[in-house]
This record gives sequence, structure tokens and C-alpha cells, in this order.
Amino acid sequence: MGLGVVNKRQPITPVSKFQTMFGVDKRALAAFRVCIGLIGIYDIIERWPDIKAHYSDEGILPRSTVSEVFWNKSWFSFHMMIGTIEGIQVLFLINLLVCFFLTIGYRTRLNMFLHYLFVISLQARNNVVGHGGDVYLRVISFFGIFLPIGSVFSIDSAFKRPLLKTKKKKFVVMNFATFSIICQVIFLYVFSYVHKTGDEWRVDYTASYYALQLDYFRTFLVDYIIEFPNVLKLMTILVLYYEGFGAVLFFSPIFTAPIRALGAFGFTMLHIGFGAFMRLGIFSPTCATGTLIIYPTWFWDKLFNYLGTRERTDFKIYYNGRHGYNIAALVSTFLLLPDVEISTTTTLYDEECCFQTRNGFHNIYSLNGFTGNNNNNNNNNNNNNNNNNNNNNNNNNNSIHGNGNNNGASLNYEENNGVVNHGIDQLNNWIITKDIKGKQYTGYRAMVSICRASPILWPLVSILELPLVTLYGKKVLNFMGRVIVFISDDILVLEPIILTEEQTQNQNQKQLLQKRKQPSNSIDGSITCGCEDINSHHHHHHHQNEEDDCNSTNNNNNSNEYTLLKSEEKEKENSYSRKLNRNKKVKRIFKSLVFNVCAIMGIIFALGWNCNTVNCGIPITLPQSMNWLVFMTRMDQMWSMFSPRPPSQHWWYTFEGELDDGTQVELWNNEGLFTWIPNVEPYTRDKPNPYPQCIGNHRWFKVYENLNSGGSFETIRMGLGKWICREYNTRHIEHERLHRFNIVFRNEAQHLNNTRSPLPDQILWQHICYNKPQS
Repeated sequence: MGLGVVNKRQPITPVSKFQTMFGVDKRALAAFRVCIGLIGIYDIIERWPDIKAHYSDEGILPRSTVSEVFWNKSWFSFHMMIGTIEGIQVLFLINLLVCFFLTIGYRTRLNMFLHYLFVISLQARNNVVGHGGDVYLRVISFFGIFLPIGSVFSIDSAFKRPLLKTKKKKFVVMNFATFSIICQVIFLYVFSYVHKTGDEWRVDYTASYYALQLDYFRTFLVDYIIEFPNVLKLMTILVLYYEGFGAVLFFSPIFTAPIRALGAFGFTMLHIGFGAFMRLGIFSPTCATGTLIIYPTWFWDKLFNYLGTRERTDFKIYYNGRHGYNIAALVSTFLLLPDVEISTTTTLYDEECCFQTRNGFHNIYSLNGFTGNNNNNNNNNNNNNNNNNNNNNNNNNNSIHGNGNNNGASLNYEENNGVVNHGIDQLNNWIITKDIKGKQYTGYRAMVSICRASPILWPLVSILELPLVTLYGKKVLNFMGRVIVFISDDILVLEPIILTEEQTQNQNQKQLLQKRKQPSNSIDGSITCGCEDINSHHHHHHHQNEEDDCNSTNNNNNSNEYTLLKSEEKEKENSYSRKLNRNKKVKRIFKSLVFNVCAIMGIIFALGWNCNTVNCGIPITLPQSMNWLVFMTRMDQMWSMFSPRPPSQHWWYTFEGELDDGTQVELWNNEGLFTWIPNVEPYTRDKPNPYPQCIGNHRWFKVYENLNSGGSFETIRMGLGKWICREYNTRHIEHERLHRFNIVFRNEAQHLNNTRSPLPDQILWQHICYNKPQS
């Protein structure tokens, strides 16, 4: 399907230079929210297979070890409250649900806060397996709490208005929270630049060469550029100085918006390049998500203007009933462009004053007021009106569907014992669409037309129009409609009965008088000739004549009192409205103040902590007395990856052990610590090929990396040793059990001529699983 002719250009949203520099577009925040939610879902799925090893008391680091060695008193963790595998799995499932709600924008601020709590909780439970991507995820999630990330393209925004219609929005938002998150994005790159002080970065520019030689990180694309040293030097220079000074493009005094967009695009491509050439876990997608914040309103307006072809903007949706409202809200929010026209159906009345369900009529609006239907008499009394409405609706259907073919559903009404029932095909008439050619669709064809107008789903149109897909698609859609009506008892909207101005005034008089005279209702009933008894069980026509006589008799007597009551009622409403608006304004100001103060405090913590960890050239330090606040909010951060220089050594392990019967085995090669199948002697001590499979995911890489470096490595070695003994011996019995093993660290040096030389081996740990009985 082609994109078609571009529709008339929408004007670029007027935004000042100051707003462009320090503000954030709501569409950027929506993209940011979706990416954060998806990354959270991916992260939980990746961690799931290692729940036992990394997060339970049966794993490498039980809670007792974490609390003694790796815990900070200011931290918080749900996961430290539960040590069983099943309990952690329940927490992971809740976390997945929170991330899903965050992605779709349901209760957005609440779920962003919960997502942040789960992130810091999980990282506190086992920070040994954490890396830079985890740190960045938690700090940008913190600032995301104080931003309107659910203002557009979310469930919250879809159902925010009681009546759907096309509305121009102000997309740019600027406050201290937007300033703070922009600063946090800049801190990542500036302090990363400050940490890179080695000659490989600053003198001979060989840092890219050494980084891309690392066996675990490198991808297959490295093989195509590793033989070009000049290209690698250029990459080093670009990475170093773009990290250090690329943020200057965010604040250009001329061509502010285009240059800012160019700067943001450069950082996005930087992380795409990192992810293409290196395995970095969630680091690359998380950092790329942070760059979305920087794209200005000018960029998003250009993007939506490019996507806004005539087929997509000259498209209309008419909805009918509560389910029609829900469908139109979701479709227009997530699948269509904001320029699509949305309104209630022009041929059907969309108020819930005239409706029927599978349980009969409810609150049918008539000239006499509201008539209940909890008994069969009311159904019979309204039968004539229903038949008239049925004829009108059938006529309206012909105008909606044109030739009356089966491309869409039709509104059918059946009379059964005085009650109008749902027809088979009317269930899909909640939505009516109108395309650029003026053709109108309902049911399955309406769904196809929505896909055709969607910038996301348009490739599916050719599939949906296949005869077989169309046949079963209609059946599925009708079945879903029946299920929805069965579950929620949706309305079927009928033609309204239009009241004259005099009838409306009389009805308002009666309602106001009824409110005033309610305590003495039994006495007033005789005076008003029964006018207040709108739920009477007498025949409809009899009461119509009686009410007409009564209205003419009492109209003059009630006019003065009605005028007084009306003015009093209006004054009460105005007073209540003013008070309500005042309270809302106070709450809004207070909430904005709290959010902005928290965001500013967070960025102050981030700046002070970064300046405490490296000489940043700014005389800013954070007092030691405030460290507990930094750890409580988890704003502690240090951007020192591949700093001060990339590693120039390659390492691997051999886990050389002895079984109960004396057989010599090795456990690390050939994914032995995942399959628990030993490599029996004679086995190789050379580096495994393929190498990454023996390590596993990025979490396991951090475990093995911390075995030979970092703090408290002996505790990690002990925990890993106990884990290996338990897991291996539960799968092997008698003489096949593992008796003892050594963890041997093997490494080699990398040279610039693309050669490597072996370095001495080291026995890091000797572990005995159990003591054999003395013979």
C-alpha cells in the first residue's frame, strides 16, 4: 500500500527557543514511556530463568549473605522479604503486570512509581549482577515519575474525556522536572567523557580496537571492521568527543529545534552502533530511550506531518453507545493519527436515556419524564414507541450503509413479547467509519478501513481482505460482540424523542418543585394532580391527557416559585463550581510544586555524586550526611564503562573437578554449568568456542567478572561453589556426585597487531562439596 498524497500540512506548533532548550514534548514522553515499559518486560523475562540462582535463598547469594556483605541500610527491597522461588516468581509476575500497564499508559504515574520501586528493589536484592544499563534505568525511571508521560498515546488519555472529538493539543511541557531529566541525560555522556582518561582514549585512539576485541562483547559485525585501524581510530575520536561535547547541540541559539534534533539523533545512533557491534544487555536500548527525551516538538510535528497522508487524515470515526466509545477511544489513541475526526453517530442518538439490553428497557426517556421498566407493564406500555423507533432506525441504517450489502453489520430490531431484542448483526454497529472516498463501513469492513488508515497496521490490509480471512474475521468479530454484550450488557441506542422548549421548561419546573416539596410528597400529590408520579403503572395515554390538564392548571401558579427556585439553584451550582475549581487549582499547584522539588533534589544528588566519584572540574561535592538520601532514592551513579581504558586482556575459566569415584571432569566448557553434563577427561583447557554460550546472559557475565575482580569476590566464590555442588549433586547420585573442584582463571593479553599471548593461570578457589568417610 502506498503512502498516498500528503494532506495539507499542519502548522508547526509554536514553541519558543527557551521551551525548546529546556522543555520536553509529550509525544517524546509517550515514546519514552513505551520503551521503558518494554525494556522492563524484557528485563524480567531475561532474569526469569535465573530466579533460583540469583534471587532465592537456594542460589548464589542468599538473603543472609546479602544483608551481611552487600546491603546498605538506606536501600529498600520487596525481594529481600521473600526467599522462596515461588515467592520471587509472584513478584516477577506483578512486575510484568506493572510494566505492561506502564507500556499502555494505564494509571501511568502510579505504575511508573511502582516500576521504579520494583527496579530498585530487584537491584538491591542482588547488585552483583547489575551493570550500567540497570543504573541508567533506575535514574531515568525516577525522573519519569514527575513527568506527564501519560498525556498522549495512553489509556489514561484515551478515556480522559466523556465525549470524544478531535482537539488540538499543546504538546510541549517545561518545568524543573523536564530540566532535571535533560540534565540526567547529559550527565551520562559528560561524566563518561571525564572518566575516559587512558592513553587509549586520549593519545593513540586505540580504545575502540581493544573494546571490540573482547570475546564476550563482540558481535559478528566486528569481523568486517576490525581489520581497518584507521576506521577504528576515527570511531574512538567520534565516541569520545561526541560524548563530551555533543550536548552543546541541545542549546544552539540559532536553528535551535533542528540542531537539537540533530544532536539527539547523533546520540541515538551512537547507542544503535554500540548495540550493533557489542553485547551490552539492556544498556544500549535504555540509553537510546533516554535520548528520546531530547527530540523537540519541531521533530515530532515534522514526523506526524510526513505520516499524515490524505488516506490517514481524511478519515472519520463515528461511535455509538458505551462500547463504541471505548473502541473509538482506543483505536484513535493507539492506531490512528491525531488529525482523524471522531464524533458520535449522526443518525443515532448517543445518550443513554433511550436504550435496551438483553434484560429489557431501562430509563426510557419520554414526554412524561423517565419511565422505569422493572415490570412487564412498562415494557408493554412502551411497545408502540419502540415500534416507531424500530422503523426509524431501519431507515437510518439504509442511509448509513448505502446499498445495504453485507460488507458491514446492520441495525436489526426484533419484537418479542413487547421487548426489542438485539439482532445478530447489530452488535458490530458500535463503530461507523468513513474513508477519503466517502464510503461508510461497519463491522469487519470498518476494522479493515481502520487498518488502512493506520500508520502502524496498514501492511495488514492485504491480508485482512483475503476472502478466507474476511469470512472468519466476520465470524470472530460477531462472536466477540456477543461475548461483550453478554458480559457487560451494552446498550442499543434508539432514536430520541425531541422535547419542545415548553415541555422542557415544564419538566424542569416539576423536577425543582419535587426537590423542594419532597418531605411532604404525600400531601402535595393531591395538589399537583399526580404530576409527580412519573412511575405510575397506569396506561401511557391516560396519564398523558391527565398531565396536560394538570400542567395548564398549575403553570401560572408555579411560574413565580419556579423562577425563584431556578435562581437559587443556579447560584448554588455556581458557588459549588467555584469552590470545586478553587480546590482543584490548589491541589494542582501543590502537586506540581512537590514534583518539581523532588526532581530538582534528584538532579542535585546526581550531580554531587558524580562529582564525588571523579574530578569533574566543578567545586561541587555532596556532604556525607546526605548520602543516605542518595542511596534511598538510588541516585548513586558512576559512568565509567571502559574507563579509564578498555580491558586489554581476555579471560575464561575452567572448573576442574573430581567425582566421587575419582573421575576427573571439567564443568565450564560446552555450557556445562547450564546443562550439568561434565566434560570427562581428557578435556581441553583452551578458551571455549563459541565463548558467549558458556557464560550465558549479561547477568552471568557480571558474576564471572566479579569472581576475579571487584569487592567481596571471596563471598561470591563461596556462594558460587555451594551453588554448583547443590545443583550438580541433585542431578547425579552415588559415585557420579561431584566431590570437589577448583576454579581456574585463565587469560591472555591482546596486542595491536591482532595477536594474543597467554598469561599465567590462577587458581581462584578450591571447593569441597562434602567430606568422604575415612576408609
